[in-house]
Amino acid sequence: MKISFSQDSKRSITYSLDACYTGFYLWLGNFTLRLGGIDVNESGSSYFYPYLVPTFAGFGFALPNYFSWHTPFGKFKKITNPSQLTKGNHSQELKDIAA
Repeated sequence: MKISFSQDSKRSITYSLDACYTGFYLWLGNFTLRLGGIDVNESGSSYFYPYLVPTFAGFGFALPNYFSWHTPFGKFKKITNPSQLTKGNHSQELKDIAA
C-alpha cells in the first residue's frame, strides 16, 4: 500500500491504470492511495511517463484478467511543464517528448 501527496504518485497511478497492472487506485487532488500497481520512479526504466489522470477525484482498478475500470474521462493529461514535477530533473526528457 502506498499513500502519498505527490504528482509522481499520480503518474504511477496513471501508468498502472494505462498498463493494466493489477491493483486498486484512489486519488483526490494530490492525495493518492495505491494498492498494487507499479511505482514509475522505481521501475528501473529510463523512460519518463508523461501523463496524469485528468480528474480531481476518482478511483480505478485493474484485475489480473486485464479487466480495468476507472472514473470516466476522455484522455490522460500530458505533462508539458517541468515545474509540475515534484522530484527529479526530467526537463530534457520532456523536451525530447515534445519534439
